[in-house]
Amino acid sequence: MDKIHYFAEPSLHEPALVAGFGGWGNAGEVATSTIAYIVERLQAEKLATFRSDDFYLFSANRPLVTIHNGHLKSLDLPRSRFYYSTRPQGSDLILFYGPEPQLRWNQYVKAFMELCQRYQVKAFITLGGLHDEVLHNEEKISAVGASLDDVQKLRELDEPVGLIDYIGPSAIHSLFLAKAQKFNMQSISIWAHAASYLQGTNYKLCAALIRRLNQLLHLEIDFTELELSWRLLEEQIEDLIAENDQLRLHVDDLKTRDERGSFASPPSSPAKVIRLDEFIKQSDPEE
Repeated sequence: MDKIHYFAEPSLHEPALVAGFGGWGNAGEVATSTIAYIVERLQAEKLATFRSDDFYLFSANRPLVTIHNGHLKSLDLPRSRFYYSTRPQGSDLILFYGPEPQLRWNQYVKAFMELCQRYQVKAFITLGGLHDEVLHNEEKISAVGASLDDVQKLRELDEPVGLIDYIGPSAIHSLFLAKAQKFNMQSISIWAHAASYLQGTNYKLCAALIRRLNQLLHLEIDFTELELSWRLLEEQIEDLIAENDQLRLHVDDLKTRDERGSFASPPSSPAKVIRLDEFIKQSDPEE
């Protein structure tokens, strides 16, 4: 049985593929939320989906159910979806988001590469997020390229990225970098550093990732909505920090450091964590 089920067979012109994976490398929900935002902005169409049974351990990544008054109304398995968007000028775009697989990474990546060959993908970019010792109002973005040419493209960006120095456990991104390079694709992974004391969707960092994608892929994706959403949250974040001694001391300590954030060092989170999504619910006029 094929690992990927196709909904459509579009004719695409030298597409770039941008992927965001949930799970370990999705701090601030920046990877999956950024892709979901782009899908919505571009009104991208469904292209394909992975067959869940092959790659997910359901006891670790459990299906979601909806039960009402004793009636099982729906059952949703972990989903990994591809979308596509065509452009009148320039390369087309394939977008992907879904949970990082727990099983059969090599088979998963092989199926992914088969899709890339099917549509002659020229550039493969993954997005990631990590919790780090940075401030909530900072924009720290790191990146790695599979080839020296890819690294040079990162150096030339007007929007700065730090080049990663790291030895340690890897997400599936690294396997994709290595495989994509063998197929002569531009291959880059971009990571946003999210403040360790925030949980929930970090709109500031989603906008930061989109600005880099716009430059790398010559896109014109509007991220104004993300920046406005962040401004609504930032004042509330500042108020909570001022009111909580643990958070305030943690933030004051970060401010005194000459250099904040490292791809290699795990964060030491304060006991108090600000949950951004709770602010969103409180500020929603329909709630």
